[in-house]
Amino acid sequence: MPTHDDDRSARLIGIAFLLLAPPAYGLLTLAFGMDANWDLRNYHWYNGYAMLTGRIGRDLLAAQMPTFYSPFLDVPFYWLATHLPARAAGFLWGTLQGINLSLLYLLASFSLRNVPAPKRTLIAMALAVAGGLGGGTLGLIGTTFQDNVVSLGVLGAAAVIAGSLPGILDGRPLLSFARVAAAGLLAGAAMGLKNPTVIYAVGLCLGFLALPARPWRRLWLAFFFGIGVLVGLGLGGGVWMAHLWHDYGNPVFPHMNHIFKSPFAALSDYVNVSFFPPGLWQRLFFPFVFTVSPLTVGEVPFFDLRVLALFVLVPVGVVCAVVSGMLGKRNDWLTAVPATRFLLAAMTVTYALWVAMFCIYRYLVPLEMLAPLALVMAVGLLPLARRLRIGLAVALLAVVQLTMQPADWGRVAWPTGADDRWVEADVPAIADPDDTMVLMAGYWATSHVIPSFPARVTFVRIQSNFLQPDSVGNGYLAILKDKVASHRGPFLMLSTIPDTPGAAKAAGLLGLRLDPQRCRPIPNNLGETLNLCAVDREGGKREIVE
Repeated sequence: MPTHDDDRSARLIGIAFLLLAPPAYGLLTLAFGMDANWDLRNYHWYNGYAMLTGRIGRDLLAAQMPTFYSPFLDVPFYWLATHLPARAAGFLWGTLQGINLSLLYLLASFSLRNVPAPKRTLIAMALAVAGGLGGGTLGLIGTTFQDNVVSLGVLGAAAVIAGSLPGILDGRPLLSFARVAAAGLLAGAAMGLKNPTVIYAVGLCLGFLALPARPWRRLWLAFFFGIGVLVGLGLGGGVWMAHLWHDYGNPVFPHMNHIFKSPFAALSDYVNVSFFPPGLWQRLFFPFVFTVSPLTVGEVPFFDLRVLALFVLVPVGVVCAVVSGMLGKRNDWLTAVPATRFLLAAMTVTYALWVAMFCIYRYLVPLEMLAPLALVMAVGLLPLARRLRIGLAVALLAVVQLTMQPADWGRVAWPTGADDRWVEADVPAIADPDDTMVLMAGYWATSHVIPSFPARVTFVRIQSNFLQPDSVGNGYLAILKDKVASHRGPFLMLSTIPDTPGAAKAAGLLGLRLDPQRCRPIPNNLGETLNLCAVDREGGKREIVE
């Protein structure tokens, strides 16, 4: 039987883990190399720069459609990466992401209430570490995709709820509702910062309906959690949504424009359907598909059995638990019943929403983080002897971890030397930066080099995944054409070298001519060399690249 000293030692070990896990994750970030993913080059770097330098509204579509995405998570990363050496910025960013492990530890500790303190601490630590070492999660370490940053709100909300159980089931209403509202605040803020996190806010909200409490109590808990979500949504995304509403008449512009009908975009939902499975049966059994064919849910290969294991175990465990309950059998396990029912229900709803709305694996990474704890919960529902269940849980977690292969969305070696910065681009001198407009064309990621240009240069993307010069039904085209037509200074064209012929065609549709003989390269450390070419109006040319 654990003694008082054992409990005290367990608490100290737990506190040490809470404090040391994030910086340890930051150090692990350095081993993976510097992030150079496509989205960083397309919009995460530029959006942070635009927000900090007041370029929003001055440049046009520089980051393609993600120009309209909230920049508030990109700002701290851009600031760190431009004020600190790349390794220091990477360590701090990885440390921030490592707080997920601390939250996973708290969640597991609260859920493992049936285990004595010393063992509970060790098991919770193991589950937290496993949660941070998934194929998708490790692929995102140190990156700017932000799915493992908004996860802090999701895991924080789950930890607050688990820490409030079982008290909120029948305790004082005011205190109980305040706690779940605080949890909702965290989930809502994450949703406001990155809208796809809505699936977790809804999943956690509906998870209250599975708690072993009176029906009205469950509904009130869900209601006050929802109130917290709305407040958090306002705090995390309200300013940006108000900006989009004011400027475009759509608070999530351009998404859901078939509902809001903003004249500045096509009447489309702007949903990326490229990862949706082709048929009903594939969607119903999607984990079997993407586990062996990961490119069906992402741009790069990876391997992880977590979601598939849950997809099989949770339904089987729930059926077994229902049958055992009907037979009056008691099923003692490591995790407490309220936490088990809540988390498994919340994750089930979240997965169902994900497979209906997105099918992009990165959005499922917070669920992947929760999977080790959820696997232990699901195994506990099986009608097996306690030792067999423990052995099965350990074996499953070992197999899952040993077979994991992390994703790689693109990394480069950490820079060395005096100019140890995240993004470096060698932009040629521009003769008249005050009056020059740089057009951008092609569909590749190029906006990461914009901060290396003179600050007075204006950027207008005339060809993107949101708009082309010959688009039909997109009112933003009139804004673009007016911006280009009213410019009286010189033009340049920025594109990749392979995209240069297409850029010339796009310029031609606006009455401009790209001169392929007057191009200069822009080498940069994150991707291929870009092209900066002179563009003439009809009837003359002007040398503006020295």
